Amino acid sequence: MTGEQSLGLIRQIEANRDFLLTVLSQNPALLARAEPRIRQLLEPLPVADRQGDKEILRQS
Repeated sequence: MTGEQSLGLIRQIEANRDFLLTVLSQNPALLARAEPRIRQLLEPLPVADRQGDKEILRQS
């Protein structure tokens, strides 16, 4: 496989992954049946402690 073919394959995989994540995020019934790792990818990131953020900024 050439480098160009590999890059094309990677781009196809990324497009398919983005599509699946979009569909799952818009359909709670499908998301409920997804594997735990997939559900974890769609969980919101934890919010940082605002007081801790201020302390870090003061130390910089």
